Amino acid sequence: MNHRIALLALGLCLVSLPGFGQGLVSSEPYSDNPMHGVGVAHNAYAGCIAANRDAGGSYAQLLAYRCGAPTDGKPEEFVRTYDELAKKTQSDPRLSMAENLHGHRASFGEEQFSYFEDVDRILAEARSADEADEGLKQLEAQAVKDLGRKENDLAVLGAISTARHSLELWSKDYPLEPNASGRAFPWLQVVIADATGYVNGVKACGGIKLCGFINAAIQSVSAAFNKN
Repeated sequence: MNHRIALLALGLCLVSLPGFGQGLVSSEPYSDNPMHGVGVAHNAYAGCIAANRDAGGSYAQLLAYRCGAPTDGKPEEFVRTYDELAKKTQSDPRLSMAENLHGHRASFGEEQFSYFEDVDRILAEARSADEADEGLKQLEAQAVKDLGRKENDLAVLGAISTARHSLELWSKDYPLEPNASGRAFPWLQVVIADATGYVNGVKACGGIKLCGFINAAIQSVSAAFNKN
C-alpha cells in the first residue's frame, strides 16, 4: 500500500469513524467491530509514514505535513503534542502488551484486561502471520460479542483492530525481514508496540480515538525501523 492509497483510505475512513470501515482494503472486508475504523486509519497513517520516512523530520512532522493528519490548522502544535506523546508512551520491546500496559491495569476490568493477555498469547504462539491473523480474528469476534460499549471496552476493541491491521501492514504491505536476533516473525514486536500505543494514546487523551491511532501509527513505524 503506497502513500497515495494510504491517503485515499484515510480520507474515506475519517468520514465516519469509528463504525464505517466496511468497503476498504483490510484484513477483513467487513467487520462487526465498532472500532474497525481505527485500524483502517492506523494503516493509512502508518503506511504514509513508512512511504515518506526518508524525507526527514519526526514522524509527527510527516503526519502533519505529508500525510494529511487533522491538525485543526495548527500543525506546529500537532507536531509538538504527538512528538511528546510518542516519547512518553513508548513501550518496552522486551515486554508483552499486558506487561507494557501494567500501569493501566487498575482502570480495566478483569475481563477487559484479559484480552491484552490473549493478544500476547496469540502472537507468541503463532507460527505464521496468517495463523496470528486467524487467532486475532477469533478474538475480535469474541470481544465484539462479550464486551460492552463503554470507554474501556472500546479501548480494548480498538486495540484488537489495531493489532489485526498492523499485522497485515507489516506482514503483507511492508513485509519486515528477520532482525539481528534471528526472530522468525519480526512483526510480533511491532504489533505489540502498535496495539499498546493505541491504548496508551487513548488513555493519555481521555478516550479520544484520534490520539490512539495517531500514537499507534508513530509507535508502529518506530518499532518497525528501530527509531526511538
